[in-house]
Amino acid sequence: MPNLFLDIETAPDFDTDEFFQTKSAIDSGALDKNSENRDLYWRFERGGLTPFSGKIILITYQINNAHLFRLKEWEVGEREVLKKFYNLIVDLQHGTGEDHLRIIGHNILGFDLFFIYNRMRHHKIEDEKWLYQWVINKPEVIDFLQLHLPLNNLQTKGLKHDVLAKAYGFPVKNTLGSGETVHYYQKEYHKIIEYSDREFIYPQLYQKILSEGLISKERLLDAIKAYQEAQKNS
Repeated sequence: MPNLFLDIETAPDFDTDEFFQTKSAIDSGALDKNSENRDLYWRFERGGLTPFSGKIILITYQINNAHLFRLKEWEVGEREVLKKFYNLIVDLQHGTGEDHLRIIGHNILGFDLFFIYNRMRHHKIEDEKWLYQWVINKPEVIDFLQLHLPLNNLQTKGLKHDVLAKAYGFPVKNTLGSGETVHYYQKEYHKIIEYSDREFIYPQLYQKILSEGLISKERLLDAIKAYQEAQKNS
């Protein structure tokens, strides 16, 4: 069974001038959530969280123990990035019989796969029935967030990437993916790659869980508490 470890980075979909004009308006107080043009405000603030007002700027993946690969929107455009990724997951699932592709990541059921699928629909990468078959329906999915729900009283709140990293003894990145938006529009692409390097712990986390099992509920809740206190103090 091929394991595909996956992570994406996204950004609100602006052209460069529009992004910085909007940022300037928000920074100056001329545009806020109560403004007449509040849709623009929310598109700036939250656009990278939805495939209907955001776009994928980076797909990072690793197959089993092979090298890490990145598909970069700033090099070839979002449509080509998505087309390459679609072809990859189709190829990984052809000829495997009952041995399905397994896609592994953090919150990929709630975010990554949903975002990828809908951006593929937007760009008409393939007929929708085939997109659904190869991206949504056929692969098995291991979502680290979902995996830890029973240890968090079946609550998603608190199950952040950094919480799991801390609980399992991995480095904590201490920044949010939304912070990479400015780097993207400033064309500081190396900073996005550096962020991705800090975030992509999924192959190591998977192997640790396989060999040692899940952490205790007490350890997870302690990590959630430490994360929340650190956010208050930051």
